[in-house]
Amino acid sequence: MGSQIDLGHAMITFIEPHPDGLIEYNRWYEHDHAYTAVANAPGCFAYRRFVATRPLKSLRYPPDSAMVEPIEKGSFISLFWFEKEKVGDVFDYSFSITPALMEAGRMNGDRDHVSTAVYDYLGGIGRGSQPVPPEIALDHPYAGLAVLWIRPVEGVTVKELSAWCRDSLDGDMAAGRGRVGQVVDFAQRDFPGGMPPLTGRVDELVRCYFLDADPRDIWSDELAGIGKAVEAGGRGRVELAVPFIPTVPGTQRYLDELW
Repeated sequence: MGSQIDLGHAMITFIEPHPDGLIEYNRWYEHDHAYTAVANAPGCFAYRRFVATRPLKSLRYPPDSAMVEPIEKGSFISLFWFEKEKVGDVFDYSFSITPALMEAGRMNGDRDHVSTAVYDYLGGIGRGSQPVPPEIALDHPYAGLAVLWIRPVEGVTVKELSAWCRDSLDGDMAAGRGRVGQVVDFAQRDFPGGMPPLTGRVDELVRCYFLDADPRDIWSDELAGIGKAVEAGGRGRVELAVPFIPTVPGTQRYLDELW
């Protein structure tokens, strides 16, 4: 047995709720679904949910995203951290309880999946000499989150793109500069048990930027230029860059600011 929890995988689910029934959907997701269906599973050790309000949606790029149309679609994102080699345990649990939840009326279809997938952890970099460990990123009180989906060019693997990004884009943060607290990289993997992908299987790098400031305060200085930097490096293209702030669990905060 290891001496600590090791981040090995994640499920990242990017959702657009339906306006009709929004309040009940939000209550159901926070107070039932996130815990019952995933976070309670053996092997899942952390969970956090973030929201994109209208002003945050206006910062997204590129406008011609191959991932979502229109670019404003997608208001909530949830991140679940899984222990290394525990993806099967998580989904064995989740699959086993889903029929009973459906029979009990404890499922809610009032949302569309922009992107819901399972990922393998590739690595990460934190700011300064004593960074917050990636395992604790979802518990640390970060003020914001930016998620970037980056598609490698032909001939470049996701792992190679991840390594290039860490070497070429994260130097200031690693040296203790800026307000990005850490970046965590993931590569999509197949859902276990033969479950069909909810939003398709795409070989993309997903970079989660955990921020020590509201994204609106640092977007132009520290995040808006990443897309151009990736393209200039010749290894990929940012297909979607999305800023978020944390939800306030147990409240209706931000529900009237989504559209």
